[in-house]
Amino acid sequence: MDTSLLRCFLTVSDTKSFSAAAARLNITQSTVSHQIARLEEHLGKQLFERTTRNCRLTADGRDLVPHAARVLQSVDELEQSFKPQLLSGTVVIGVPDDYYLFGLITEALGGFMADKPGVAVEMRAGLGANHLRDLQDRNLDLALVREVGGSTGEILRTERIVWIAGPTWSPPVDGVVSLAAVNGGCAYRRTATAVLDAQNIPWKCKFSCTSLEGVLSVVRAGLAISVVTEGDATNGVRILDDTAMLPLLPHTTLSIKYSRKQPSLAAKALARVMADALMNA
Repeated sequence: MDTSLLRCFLTVSDTKSFSAAAARLNITQSTVSHQIARLEEHLGKQLFERTTRNCRLTADGRDLVPHAARVLQSVDELEQSFKPQLLSGTVVIGVPDDYYLFGLITEALGGFMADKPGVAVEMRAGLGANHLRDLQDRNLDLALVREVGGSTGEILRTERIVWIAGPTWSPPVDGVVSLAAVNGGCAYRRTATAVLDAQNIPWKCKFSCTSLEGVLSVVRAGLAISVVTEGDATNGVRILDDTAMLPLLPHTTLSIKYSRKQPSLAAKALARVMADALMNA
């Protein structure tokens, strides 16, 4: 049996969509349909019930899932042991939009792709909250996730969160702190507003940006203050010390999380490369 048929089957099972499986595998939807048809013909069983919007496993399809997973795990382990350079598959990784870590991440990713040419890697940068949702929905295989107040994953780094301001910033005359933050479910924004509320310090988020670079630009101009990891407090911004009368901030962790209890060998191999790069930096 061609194991690529089983890999295609498990991907459709995960995504519940032929089109989503095609996107993850970097093949056409017609190729996915053809491979599933070949597998069903080979086994003499219908594996999916299809509708115009999605598909779901039949009873035979559900029975096949654990068998297919074991077969592919064994094949991956065999190839990794005897021909590690032939490790294959597709890995989708989520990474934080941290300005100062991005170079380390992309450099490590480039080395991995050169060493493992059979692995197709897709990288998505964004907020940790979005990555956690995508892991749950299995739109990512693994993610480097920043969290405040601890983590359940494999922790790579623990860093300070700091208040930052531009060179010309001074405390507001009316006492209302102007904030700049990345829009959406930004953990740093929630942390900043929570500690300000706890100290009864009035605030207003006047600048909402789509990226960290946008936030830093606003801060450099002296229009607002913000909170970032200590490593991002560079390039024209200054860390506000105790004299600014702002509350202390907690630490943040960067950890590896997977979408599956048994991630693929390719996903684990990429995670090891990322861990080596980020823990030793």
